[in-house]
Amino acid sequence: MTHRLSWTVLGAGLLAWLGAAVSCQAAATLHDGGVRPIPGINLTSGAFAPEGTRREFDYTYPTTGDIDYFTGKGFKILRISVLAKRLVQPDGAGGFEPADDMAIVTNLIDYAAIKDASVLLDIHDYGRSVSGKLIGRDPGATEEFAATWRAIAKELAKRPNVIFGLMNEPHDQTAAEWLEGANAAAKAIRGEGSYQLILVPGSYWDSAWLWTTTDNKDVMLNFDDPGKNFAIEVHQYLDPDGSGTHPEAVPDSGINRLTAFTAWAREHDVRAFLGEFGWAATKPALKEGRDMLCHMSRNKDVWLGWAYFAAGPWWGDYMFSVQPEQGEDKPQMEVLRQFMRPEPPPDCAQEDRILEDRS
Repeated sequence: MTHRLSWTVLGAGLLAWLGAAVSCQAAATLHDGGVRPIPGINLTSGAFAPEGTRREFDYTYPTTGDIDYFTGKGFKILRISVLAKRLVQPDGAGGFEPADDMAIVTNLIDYAAIKDASVLLDIHDYGRSVSGKLIGRDPGATEEFAATWRAIAKELAKRPNVIFGLMNEPHDQTAAEWLEGANAAAKAIRGEGSYQLILVPGSYWDSAWLWTTTDNKDVMLNFDDPGKNFAIEVHQYLDPDGSGTHPEAVPDSGINRLTAFTAWAREHDVRAFLGEFGWAATKPALKEGRDMLCHMSRNKDVWLGWAYFAAGPWWGDYMFSVQPEQGEDKPQMEVLRQFMRPEPPPDCAQEDRILEDRS
């Protein structure tokens, strides 16, 4: 957030929910049709204070209690945000090895598996490598990014309930520059024998609303995953500029802002995942958020799943937060819970209206 496929394989934590059989890789296959988009939640405090180094002071990670609460509500994907520099460190031989925080994140992944959930590991570095270089443009940045993912994949290869979120919201590089880094990372991950689902974003803040107005629509068709197990991740907010920094929700934005992207994805046989979206607890915003969820439910052949933004520790009075306060659910949770059920609400069955919205 800017403060602000094909067949897809998911982790073993989703087995009970999908009703699928276990393969030799302890993974489940999500078939086209018949399953609603998988509900998820963003737990992002591991990426707080990017310049900070003091865990539990500058940043923190979600707790097992957070996982209990959200899996108890029906969420099956936990998008846990991290900074690469907190997860890996130089190994002295030109590569990377696990840093201290890797053990914390790994424990959360293992606990999520017990709760029949998957962890979407979100590298929240906005298109930059572990040392801050711009991926695809600065010398050595692409190689460093690939080496980072190689180390992560090596550590997590045997944990099938992990989804690899390559990068949060690249934006300073072109789509072609970003593609170079994304392809290098995918090759590195598969080279370690990790065949879990990869989520790959586009550039330009990864906006679904503007996807078809940029060269993301052409360039990202060239993403090359040797494992053939990926989906395109996009983000979308409902405020006037789509940044997620205002409480206002533009009328009909819940329908409009995904429509063109959905059509593009279907045309090109691409699966999609909405990695961030959220709204304030006002009646107009609750309506638009519900409309967006309805759109994805109606188009489940395209939308693999979604992750609401945000929750977890330290969010305080953030307008989109669904972290409970004193045991009480936030108003947004009532809307989200309607989409945890096997079938979406009956009134979601109506077709999308095609509306003009470029505000």
